[in-house]
Amino acid sequence: MLRPGQFYQQLLRRKVLNTILPYLAMVWLILQVVAVVSQLLNLPPYVGNIIAISLFAAVPLLLYLAWFYQYQHGQLQAIANADGSVPAPFGYKQLSIILLLSIGCALLGYQYYLASRPATEPEPVNILAANSIAVLPFTQLSQDQDTTELVLLASSLAEEISSQLGRTPGLTVASASSGQILSRQQLSLPDIARRLQVATLLTGSISREGQQLQIRLNLLDGQSGQTLWSQQLQRELTDIFALETEVARSVVNALQASLAPGSALQDLSANASTQSADAYLSYLKAREQYRLQTSEGMQQARKLFEQAIGQDPEYAQAYVGLADTLLLMADSGKEFGILKTDIATSLGQQYLEKALNRAPQLAEAYAVRGRLFDMLQQEEQALSNFDLAIQLNPNLAIAHMWQYLTLKRLGHYGQAVMSLERAYQLDPVSVAVLYNRGYEQAIRGQFAEALSSFNQLVQDFPTSPMGYAGLALNAFHHGQLADSLHHWQQAWQLSPDNLFYKQNYQSLLLTLNLAADHPELHEDPNNLLRQGNYQALFSEMDFRMAAQPNDYWLIFWTAWYQMLVAEQHVAINLLIKSYPFFTEDELFAMPMCSPAIEIAWALQQQDQTQQADKLLAQCQQQLDDAMQGELRDSYINHLAARLAALQGNNELAVLQLQQAMAFGWREWWTFNDPIFQSIPAEQLAPLRQQLETALSEQRQLALARTEQESMAAKPQQTDK
Repeated sequence: MLRPGQFYQQLLRRKVLNTILPYLAMVWLILQVVAVVSQLLNLPPYVGNIIAISLFAAVPLLLYLAWFYQYQHGQLQAIANADGSVPAPFGYKQLSIILLLSIGCALLGYQYYLASRPATEPEPVNILAANSIAVLPFTQLSQDQDTTELVLLASSLAEEISSQLGRTPGLTVASASSGQILSRQQLSLPDIARRLQVATLLTGSISREGQQLQIRLNLLDGQSGQTLWSQQLQRELTDIFALETEVARSVVNALQASLAPGSALQDLSANASTQSADAYLSYLKAREQYRLQTSEGMQQARKLFEQAIGQDPEYAQAYVGLADTLLLMADSGKEFGILKTDIATSLGQQYLEKALNRAPQLAEAYAVRGRLFDMLQQEEQALSNFDLAIQLNPNLAIAHMWQYLTLKRLGHYGQAVMSLERAYQLDPVSVAVLYNRGYEQAIRGQFAEALSSFNQLVQDFPTSPMGYAGLALNAFHHGQLADSLHHWQQAWQLSPDNLFYKQNYQSLLLTLNLAADHPELHEDPNNLLRQGNYQALFSEMDFRMAAQPNDYWLIFWTAWYQMLVAEQHVAINLLIKSYPFFTEDELFAMPMCSPAIEIAWALQQQDQTQQADKLLAQCQQQLDDAMQGELRDSYINHLAARLAALQGNNELAVLQLQQAMAFGWREWWTFNDPIFQSIPAEQLAPLRQQLETALSEQRQLALARTEQESMAAKPQQTDK
């Protein structure tokens, strides 16, 4: 038996380590290659297993040969012992030991092979079953030039290819803007596919040399990120639209087996594009501003769309973009009120006609025209245009969302929510879609879900005011007025030109009686009413009516103030005076069915019950439609309470008022409303006290937050 020292000396003399160490290194390298190649070539698992087992099983044999033999002069020669004797051949016992060691080494080899493979190996998507896709922004590769234009081209390429793919029956195409935003968040490809809920992703790279574009395309498995198909193209910048169509057609061909029989790319955007590179780049810059969804961004988008049209008067898509922007800038909307509605709609109509004359099958043009008819309160024509847009491009998310808005205003709440959910499926990272989805959750009492939607909006779009506006609305419907005030202020700070944000912020200041520190509100009629300064209030209203005697809305608001301060005979006369001037849509505006319900009250006071009942019946029908939509909106319950009171059902009126306050109703003037004067004061006393307590608590919370913000803004004092 050799001692350790002697054994080590024998290892060196026989050069065993010089043989075994290179072999082990070679084994490790071979196993790495096997692990990779077996996946790439999709080899059966047993191939790698056999190789690994064989390599490790050979280790004992190699040790045996290295100990007893050496390779010299082209043949294997036995190594003499230290005493000069030549070892005898191995017997049965020695061979048995080698066999056992070989089996042990083989098992170790098998375990190593298993460990070297991924712990969970996702199965690649079957391209024959892939019927959904998202197009991600292309990577721009050029480094030796100003890359601003190339970045715009890269993002636009994804948007336009998505639009082309969206016209393919049976193929679900996620919005390119959603993919762009998620890519900016540096999410992994599987995470992007998971959030967009698509099976495949199309991405690639783009570089530019002069007017030459180099495009590399990759169709990827959304689950594993593996490449399913790739292609490389080179085109002139002026051929970008033909390139987009070519790419879309290639992708559809690659996915053809998974689509409905006869599905093919429908090129319905003929004549919609431009051959002017300058016009195209102006258009891309305009789209970038449009996506900001701010009043300021819309004004810049308008200028850039007009610039694109100036560079190419035949550019149909630029006309559509300009019309879309103008409609969003109309002061009838809640977000970007800048232009008078009649001017915005008139200009929008002109530009849409020019677009459709040049590209009569452009889905986006019909979607925007549907929005135009919706603003003109021609709902049937609006829905017809939305249907046509969706028929031409089933994946046009904005058409589904605008359809939702029209259906909702018509009281078709079930269909409206279905349209909104379809828009969310196609474009889950959209400012407008997330905002409206969160709002729908809020008015159905799903405050936690709405909070999640609006927080997601803030996370995805930290510079957009709409996430904060959504948080403000959610808090308001929940009765958390201090939080709502704070979020309206945040929204207004992000978009100072937005009158909707400003008005809501100032309205809450008045509700919480916090206007003292805001001089701009001191002469506001609502503040004068809140402070009980009725003489100044009606002097101001008389002055305004003298200046604008034909403004029937001004007459109505003067009547409303008179109602609340018990000058009922004046209010009645003014309401009846304004009645003939309102259109039907104006009369029954939801969720308060106002001014119809106030006019019905005035008619009742004049014993004109037949006309009053007609108005109340229409309001009741609209209330019933809203209730079927499972809304949990305090305004709906407040309307129900007022209708019950006017119909003489005091018990139901009190019950609905309780429900409205439970759902967040916090209007300070509630119990000054003469519509509730038929209800005994003792029945309303507990609700009056509850309202006053809630408003006081919210006022204190708002004051505390203001004080904290003021302290935080002060410079830190240091000891001298």
